[in-house]
Amino acid sequence: MDGRVDLTTIVLLSCATALYLLFNYFLGFKYDSREPPLVPQKVPYVGNILGIIRYGTKYYTRKSAQYPLPIYTLAMLNGRTYVVNAPDLIAAVQRSPKVFSFDPFILHVGKRLSNATTGAMDVIADNMDSKRGDWGLNSETRETMHAALAPGSTGLDLMNIEMLQNVSVALDELDCRDGMVVNLYKWARHLISMASTDAVYGPKNPLRTTAGIEEAFWDFEENATMLIVNIAPNITAPKGHRGRENVADAFAEYFRQAGQETAAALTKGRYAKNTKYNISIEDMAHFELANMIGILVNTAPATFWTITNMLADPILLADARRELDAVLSIAQDKDGSGPMRIIDVTKLKTDCPLLLSTFQEVLRTRSHNASVRWVMEDTMLCDRYLMKKDAIIQMPSMVVHSEPNNWGPNAKEFDARRFIKSQQKSDKQFKQHPAAFRAFGGGSTLCPGRHFATTEILSVVAMFILRYDVVPIGDYGKGEGQWVLPKQDSNNLATSVLPPDTDVKVNITKRKGYEDGKWSFTLSKSTAKFALSSG
Repeated sequence: MDGRVDLTTIVLLSCATALYLLFNYFLGFKYDSREPPLVPQKVPYVGNILGIIRYGTKYYTRKSAQYPLPIYTLAMLNGRTYVVNAPDLIAAVQRSPKVFSFDPFILHVGKRLSNATTGAMDVIADNMDSKRGDWGLNSETRETMHAALAPGSTGLDLMNIEMLQNVSVALDELDCRDGMVVNLYKWARHLISMASTDAVYGPKNPLRTTAGIEEAFWDFEENATMLIVNIAPNITAPKGHRGRENVADAFAEYFRQAGQETAAALTKGRYAKNTKYNISIEDMAHFELANMIGILVNTAPATFWTITNMLADPILLADARRELDAVLSIAQDKDGSGPMRIIDVTKLKTDCPLLLSTFQEVLRTRSHNASVRWVMEDTMLCDRYLMKKDAIIQMPSMVVHSEPNNWGPNAKEFDARRFIKSQQKSDKQFKQHPAAFRAFGGGSTLCPGRHFATTEILSVVAMFILRYDVVPIGDYGKGEGQWVLPKQDSNNLATSVLPPDTDVKVNITKRKGYEDGKWSFTLSKSTAKFALSSG
């Protein structure tokens, strides 16, 4: 070796440099200094993409912990994602739904998740932004759903009545003299699956009439991330792909048998709009997969976490039971067999602040959704940040929900009484921004089914904790009924309230003093809404 570099080495280095420059030119990220601050990624070009695939929406939480900024930019090959964490900036995004639109995700993600045909997605895309008038499958279906799910509407009241009857029957099945051992999440998921879909789809509900469809749907849901990635899903997510097609086949048969005619106003309305725009039965069936995601995937884990957080805290459980006892009415059963204990669900809205606060705190501490928008044109956000056309905006709930500036110094702790108004008024430092609670989304994409889901969850929790004592078995009990709650399963982009990573086996027995008689719900006529925080 004489210190000289031979010609081959020079050629190789020159080629490598040229390839790098070409790659960077065509795929490299071109940052404008007026954009939100650019944060680095560990692996050039693909580090952020790999992080999202690995961690889901929790990746934004991890990144925001490293870079605690109100807004920042992530490089995504030749695109970009803006992560918005500050409530005032989130509110500004939501105030401009035409510039920062959710609609493109209905096309991009909806196609991959539902596997509907390109022709059907083209119909959804036609006049999606309503620039050519107040018509189009997308906007008309949205209006129909909001009307059917509005508090005080006949459609929602009938859904609630059907759902409550199913919940009551399911809880009756736990009555056993010597106790019953169940896997708590699996039990809650099955209860929610059947009670919700019976209310929405009526007596011909495919989950009720076709064997294996409930399990097929949850196989689909558990593999949603890889289905959204959409790289040979029959190979990379075979269980989810198979589950998706089995559910779609069952719903196609449901529509062929006119199942919608005896279903809720929600289902009738969606069917009518699809028919108006000549959507095939097969595509309607695939569209229902998205509807079922909205109905089920967050309600089931939210029910589980609300129950377990109450059971794990003896003081909270005792206080909640006292609160519920105060709204429990007792009458003599018509057949004279004993007392009939009746829970008026309307009073859960008006007279049970601890129950409602606990539920909202579960959503605050367990929600990992990220509200998304597509930037439709170059624009300045709050006259401070350039938001470039075709960029994606992510507004991760867990970052906002765990920020002390939004929720006080105990923001990272579970406080069941956090949402009780009297406590908020007594806390002079508590100043919650309206956009700081993200569990139901916000702005134009605020969840239309939030009132139905809340009624269902609180009704299940209320009757369950009043009727039964529950003791954990095995790894999730510390002895003498003390609980150790499981972690959350973070591997799903389609779910906001993540399920437990492992199930919890419990022994359920009737509470002393509540062994005899029957139980039921009533829904007194009221236009009262649940006092829900929302973004």
